[in-house]
Amino acid sequence: MRRVLVPLRCIALFSLVSLSLVAAPAKAIPFLTNGGFENPAITNELCTQFSLPQCYALLNESDVPGWDTTANDNKIEIWTNGFLGVPAYEGSQFAELNANEVSTLFQDVIGIQAGSIVGYEFAHRGRLGDDTMALTITDLGADNILGGGNDTVLFTNQYTTGNSAWGFYSDPSALTAIGNTMRFAYASVSAAGGNQGNGNFLDAVKFGVGVGVGVGGTPVPGPLPLFGAGMAFAFSRRLRRRIRQSRPRFH
Repeated sequence: MRRVLVPLRCIALFSLVSLSLVAAPAKAIPFLTNGGFENPAITNELCTQFSLPQCYALLNESDVPGWDTTANDNKIEIWTNGFLGVPAYEGSQFAELNANEVSTLFQDVIGIQAGSIVGYEFAHRGRLGDDTMALTITDLGADNILGGGNDTVLFTNQYTTGNSAWGFYSDPSALTAIGNTMRFAYASVSAAGGNQGNGNFLDAVKFGVGVGVGVGGTPVPGPLPLFGAGMAFAFSRRLRRRIRQSRPRFH
């Protein structure tokens, strides 16, 4: 009786087919620039001026890629990891929302296709206690200008976090894009110890299609891969049984 040589190949082929039927997790498409406030890097020379191993810097908004501020002095405050005992959530730098005054940090994002499901994620922390800030995402209308009379607020929510640890917030389906320029803005609402020039740390900001799902904005695979692997295992057992039954027996 002829020996069956095909089954092992069939097993491999079946495994590949079963896994190929499982859609790979969609890669997140972020739209924000410099969400971790790592650029520009605060240099050791600057910290040395303060005689500190870590420090902070008040930078003009034009020196912080991606970000703008509503502050009258156009300053954005960046802290380095560990300054005054506060670690960065990720990387080595983060921002304090209130630099010299109560203000809003924002980015205007273009090129998001109408109908796209857009999400966000970010880390927030209080400085002297419980701090509250608001995230507002606005479609700026056909004129792409804030306050032009045709703005649409697509999402708004407030977040309150204490100063003992970072809070991490995310939503993979916060809004559906209309197709115009979108303003993604963090506004200070209140800060412990006084809102003027204090509070609301911000780090690890992401915004875009597929952002806010799983770890780092990458969708977490569901149970289908396990199903495919299980089917392949069951199929392989059946084929091995057939092989044993087809082999000639000697007495």
